[in-house]
Amino acid sequence: MIPPLNYVILTHALHALKNGDIHYCETIGFTHEEIRHLSRLTLDELFFITRASVPLLDITVRHDHLSQCLLLSRQEIQRQQQIDRAIRLGGSIALLSAYFGLTSNDTCLRRRLNGITVTHGRSPLPDETTDARIWQLWHKFHPGSTDTLNALDVMMQITESVSFGKAEPVSLTTVWNRITRCEQEKLDRRATHAG
Repeated sequence: MIPPLNYVILTHALHALKNGDIHYCETIGFTHEEIRHLSRLTLDELFFITRASVPLLDITVRHDHLSQCLLLSRQEIQRQQQIDRAIRLGGSIALLSAYFGLTSNDTCLRRRLNGITVTHGRSPLPDETTDARIWQLWHKFHPGSTDTLNALDVMMQITESVSFGKAEPVSLTTVWNRITRCEQEKLDRRATHAG
């Protein structure tokens, strides 16, 4: 196990040197004298050193960095799952751009990868009963602003709830459009009464 590690470290260091990145070699612990020797290694010397049975360096775990990387990786996995869920529920290009910054190409690619086809044109309006249910659920679980990921999560729950058992499920885009439109109308009414 040690020789491959020696090989990896030395080849990375040599690659950095060839690109003029002496700082990389310094950050992994090589002295200036060692860097000079490394820069003059022949291929035979490199193979001999990399096959040595003793380790060339000690490995330490940067626990703070590892903890941060683990946290970020979990957040990214949750983000990817949320994107896929939004796509499965019929999130439009505009919705995915607003909440996740995806381009239309990104959205189309993710749809293809998830085996989802969409009909073109505007999302159909929900019937009055469904519309009332959307608004009722939104008020029950209202997270505040409509432009947060928490709000989107509530909208996805509403979409799943109002679509349950329906032959033609309501799309997330329809729910989003209805909620954002009603919230905007509410804000406009407040502004009119305040003025």
